[in-house]
Amino acid sequence: MEKPLCPAGPKSIHKNLTALTSTYQLKAVLAVLAIVLFFVLYFGLVLAFAYLVKLAITYPIGDINKITILVKLGAIAGSAMLFVFTLKFIFKLKSYKPENRIKLNKKEHPELFQFVNQICKETHAPRPKSIYIDPDVNAYVCYTNVWLSLFFPTRKELTIGLGLVSSLNLSEFKAVVAHEFGHFAQRSMKIGSYIVSANTIIHDMIFVRDKWDRLLEQWRGSDLRLSAAAWVITPVIWIIRQLLNLFYQFLNIMHSSLSREMEFNADKVAVSVTGSDAIVSSLWKLDSGSTIWNSTYGNAYHSSQKNLYIKNLYYHVGLECERGVESQNELLNNLPDDSRGGKKYFSVSENSKVSMYASHPRNDQREDNAKTPYIECEMDNRSPWLLFNSANEIQEKMTALVYEKYMQKKPDNFISADEFESFIKAETQGKNLLSEYYNTFEARYLEIPTEEDLKNAEPLSLPVEEATKQLKAELYEMMKPVQSITTLMTKAQEIAAGTTKDKSFNYLGVDYNKKNLNEGYGKLVQDRNILLNEGFVQWDVKFCKLHYALARDLNQEMELLSLYNQHRAITTLYKNFVITQSKIYNGLQQLRERDDVTQLKVLSFGDTVLDGLKALNKELEKLNDLNFVPLPNIDSIQELKEAIIEGGAFKFESGPLFENHRFEKLMDALEKGIAHCQRVDQKSVSVILGFNKNLYTKAIASKVLV
Repeated sequence: MEKPLCPAGPKSIHKNLTALTSTYQLKAVLAVLAIVLFFVLYFGLVLAFAYLVKLAITYPIGDINKITILVKLGAIAGSAMLFVFTLKFIFKLKSYKPENRIKLNKKEHPELFQFVNQICKETHAPRPKSIYIDPDVNAYVCYTNVWLSLFFPTRKELTIGLGLVSSLNLSEFKAVVAHEFGHFAQRSMKIGSYIVSANTIIHDMIFVRDKWDRLLEQWRGSDLRLSAAAWVITPVIWIIRQLLNLFYQFLNIMHSSLSREMEFNADKVAVSVTGSDAIVSSLWKLDSGSTIWNSTYGNAYHSSQKNLYIKNLYYHVGLECERGVESQNELLNNLPDDSRGGKKYFSVSENSKVSMYASHPRNDQREDNAKTPYIECEMDNRSPWLLFNSANEIQEKMTALVYEKYMQKKPDNFISADEFESFIKAETQGKNLLSEYYNTFEARYLEIPTEEDLKNAEPLSLPVEEATKQLKAELYEMMKPVQSITTLMTKAQEIAAGTTKDKSFNYLGVDYNKKNLNEGYGKLVQDRNILLNEGFVQWDVKFCKLHYALARDLNQEMELLSLYNQHRAITTLYKNFVITQSKIYNGLQQLRERDDVTQLKVLSFGDTVLDGLKALNKELEKLNDLNFVPLPNIDSIQELKEAIIEGGAFKFESGPLFENHRFEKLMDALEKGIAHCQRVDQKSVSVILGFNKNLYTKAIASKVLV
């Protein structure tokens, strides 16, 4: 008899396993009170401003003259503006629907729907109205319409990420889906909807600058006799926004606190139908699953720059998961045994804690919750893809959606799976060599000496093994202060996020806490950058000269010289991209801080932006003068330029820079260009290290001295 696709649950569970805890109930009550308080205050504000409008209209004007008429009109306009301010979010009301999903048909995937219905039955949860899939390593539940759910019973939707399906076994997948159905059964989800709605209202009033704000700004810029009311209501708006900001933070704290309890309860629901291990091991696998998905997507994006497309991303996700099974099993076997049962998947530092704004508990807390008590259940290691009819077809549809929505491309020609695997292999070529140099080149530029300095390099008398060993030992010591600063930067970030019990850190004898944390973090960043950009220059000279001398003895100096010259050009371009971005954003910040900004100054700033980007285009053109050495997946100078900027150069649309999102598009291209420069830089370094490795091997074989 064929084994059912829905794994069997535990043989027995405690009858109160999924009962709501007193902590859960208390936080739900507090969240409800916070919502009630907000809406009482909010509607009170709306009514107060509505009454102010009425008062402004009906209040006797007294003596009729130019001044009283202006005062009357100003009072009406000012009160009306305040009233509209409280309601402006209504004009933007819409139920957000993600565009990266595909709705599944029950007739086409009967096994999946039977699987879902069985979990609904086991968890006593209502069935979802619809089941969707998206590309990612996730699963979530949401209302079909958040705004309608505030007033009417509204069914929920289940979304399953195909990256998740590729990452888990059938029991773990059942645990994740059961966890989501735990949310289906929670009435407190509606509390979350009210909080989200309240946050939408507050966020729009505090942070969004729209036509209302532009109208107020234009009003203030008019004749003082007409704009007096605008200047009066401006500080009122500022005070309201500050008070609402405090309430915004308070509501988020309440919501996050309740959300963590909801996660604990939903995990218990998962435990009730799959046992303790399935939900915990699924959490443990999510990081590796996300890494594999992001890596595969990144490779697809980079191959698309060469107009190379694949039909099925998830085939390659599956291959990568299969390649990682052995190492994953080794990691699993090396985990300590848990006295309660199974393995101890997560550990935690005694100094760590959950941020008050975190919507999910720490994984070690979720593991403790899932194993209190420990529920044993057999694990089904089959793939969840068995639940999907025509899995390949679904994967191809999702791949097409990823290209369309994430990369804005609709390919019609595709390379084979083997060709894409070759692309992936080339993309990672030489990266293993970076660790031999303590990953120093991942954090900084490799500064290549001038060609003249290289040619004047004096041969060293040490054997190549000893010379290389000394060079690496020196680098190891130089990286220690960088690593220490990086550790402190991480601690500063944890203090800022509230995820550590530490309240301060000490750097160079100075204590930094929440009050001066930004100052301390800035000092760390500054000193780290100085170390990386200036502290390694002489070491780089030794590194380059050593290998140039070695190449010269092996009659390969011209090949290495071409690699060095090309890398120097890539580094120069990379630096110019970073400098240009910094200048633009600094100029933009200075412009925003000025009180006397005129249209002329805005236009002048726009010209500066365009000049900077045009200068980068000229730098890109200089690459044409290189004696080009192919890099992994970059076979020509044109491909090199296109690997940095789509089309090989910045494109400038006609029309004002700050209209129709032209500025934003150029800044997005610049941001991507910097990321692409980093990729090309790392490829170039990897090729140089690979070449040097071959030189080293040949030198050892021939016992060359340098």
